[in-house]
Amino acid sequence: MPARSLLDAFHRLGAAPYDWMYLFRAPWESAPRPALVQLCASGRLTPRSLSPDGVGPARAIDLGCGSGADSIYLARQGFEVTGVDFSPVAISKAEHFAAVEGPYLQTTPRFVVQDLRALPSAAVPGPFDLLLDGGTLDDFPPDARARVAESYTALARPGAVLVLWCFYASMARTPLLSMTGASRLGAPPLVPGEEIALFGRHWEIERFRSAQPLPRSAVFHMTRR
Repeated sequence: MPARSLLDAFHRLGAAPYDWMYLFRAPWESAPRPALVQLCASGRLTPRSLSPDGVGPARAIDLGCGSGADSIYLARQGFEVTGVDFSPVAISKAEHFAAVEGPYLQTTPRFVVQDLRALPSAAVPGPFDLLLDGGTLDDFPPDARARVAESYTALARPGAVLVLWCFYASMARTPLLSMTGASRLGAPPLVPGEEIALFGRHWEIERFRSAQPLPRSAVFHMTRR
């Protein structure tokens, strides 16, 4: 079966494969993204600076939060955090880890089971001041990414920041990726210029150079117009 057919079949299964992986340990479960830590430590992302009134705390949403490492890190910094994932098992783990970390958190993160393509929703209405995608958009097939990007834009207030980590490579230069994919689930990476096609109409886009880059990856710091 062609790689694309396998990918489409995987996504038609919905959350079930993710639930199965999270029952054990999903390959991507780890500490907070180094780029997120770097941006917060530098003062570019703070609960006060991103708050509309300059006082805070800013509202943050972790899109595809998994077991919650980034959400918990943002709660340590004082952001008012909502973590969203369509895997109930991931959300259960995130709630458990947040409870364990409770004494060290400045705020209590809230976790919601939700498909990102259905946002905004009654459970996650927005708007948010900080949006974080630590490697979710690139797991969607390319023809589904525009809908996901639209949901991100709809959740953001003018002036909000989106931090997007993704696998990022030119398929022409790395043709093997067209068969195997680069993302966690075999989806092809974002190709150079795809970020502009997805977000350029509503966001100012900056390529952020992380201190700990991974091969064929990119971090984008975007500001909502």
